[in-house]
Amino acid sequence: MRILHRLLLSYAALVIIAFAGGALLALAWAKSGTGAWYEIGALGIGGIVISVLGIRFGIVQARATSAPLQKIAAATKAVADGRFDVRIERSSLVEANALADHFNEMATALEAYNSTSIDRLLAEQRRNDVVLGSIDDGLIIIDERAQIERLNPIAARQLGTTMELAIGRTLDELLGGERFDQRIADDIANQTLSQDDEPDLTIGEGLMQRILAIALTPFTDETRPGLVMLLRDVTEEREQEKLRMDFLLRASHELRTPVSGLRMAMDLLAERTAFAPDTREADLFETVHTETKRLADLVGDLLDVSRLSHADTPLKLEAVQLAQLAEDAVSRFEPMALERRLSIVAKVAAGLPELQLDASQFSRVLDNLVGNAIRHTPPGGEVGINVVAGPDAIRIEVRDSGEGMTRRQLTRVFEPFVQFGRNTGGAGLGLTLSREIVERHGGRIEVASQRGQGARFIVNLPWPSA
Repeated sequence: MRILHRLLLSYAALVIIAFAGGALLALAWAKSGTGAWYEIGALGIGGIVISVLGIRFGIVQARATSAPLQKIAAATKAVADGRFDVRIERSSLVEANALADHFNEMATALEAYNSTSIDRLLAEQRRNDVVLGSIDDGLIIIDERAQIERLNPIAARQLGTTMELAIGRTLDELLGGERFDQRIADDIANQTLSQDDEPDLTIGEGLMQRILAIALTPFTDETRPGLVMLLRDVTEEREQEKLRMDFLLRASHELRTPVSGLRMAMDLLAERTAFAPDTREADLFETVHTETKRLADLVGDLLDVSRLSHADTPLKLEAVQLAQLAEDAVSRFEPMALERRLSIVAKVAAGLPELQLDASQFSRVLDNLVGNAIRHTPPGGEVGINVVAGPDAIRIEVRDSGEGMTRRQLTRVFEPFVQFGRNTGGAGLGLTLSREIVERHGGRIEVASQRGQGARFIVNLPWPSA
């Protein structure tokens, strides 16, 4: 039955019942003075009974009308709470039945969609687990509280723990000490990486010792931020680097004496032997003389790189004015710049403090940077040396207007024996040596460049302590 029909019939029945009950009560009142007591009582009781029946009928009809709607409301709330298995039974109301049928169809569709979504999510999670497990490097996902949210088996094995013990704990809790948590929290909050390079992480002792290189990448999604930490086992690489540097130190040390003797002999021979100009003998002698000098310089650079890579090599520190170092570098390279039709300028901020530096070593840094800039700048270009005071460091910037470098080249520019561009020279050890010298002074050297837009090498030196 439709709701409108039920309401009309209920209203008509209530009117009739109310009229009959009122009529009986009125008739009983009319006979109260002349009629017999039992007639009056019967009429009164009949009116009251009819009125009570009318009220009861109204309550029953109201409940019959509202009950299906209440069931629909309760089922709707259940679906809103995530219970998609609820269904509504049919009733005597046509409109309620139509609404119940549509609701049941919707609930069935939602249940099927939810089941499919859960299966898809589970499949995606299993796929991610397989991918993470197949990565050769350790991978850790850290939440905004610096706690480990997820990691792959490689990372757990590298850290010497299990996945169950690691999840929900911080790296400092796992490894001991106070090294990671604060930095990770800052990186996640700022969504930027700290400027300092993260040093290697050493796990274990003795034969079980492993060296891990660390890479941090903050991220944020639609809900909350986090950070990804990549751990790469570089134990063998560090051992090979140590062996290589030890070999270079020994080889350069052994070669230095005979090469120095050969160079002195060539210099002496050049003073006492004169070949006619523009002859084959003169050209050959000049080539041998030049290559001998180049070989001696190479052995010297190798020895310096090997020595500086050892932390126990002392520096001859003294009070140095950066303005004087910059001016001396300009004076040394002005003839070379004029020969190549370049301009070289130096700009030094006023009021810079004296720094405790190894003057001879740091002069080599400027020579390497300025020499590279001149070699890679075409005629008519400019090479500049700028010294400025930053909030956290004093910056020395050497810039050129040359061909620049690609991103791939930027990642390898400080590696030994690596040279880029058309105008290469030397053995490719200048930038490697410069980095070792700067880092031994507690500083940091960086490079910024784009293809076709020149390059900038920036040396950051810490402010002198009070």
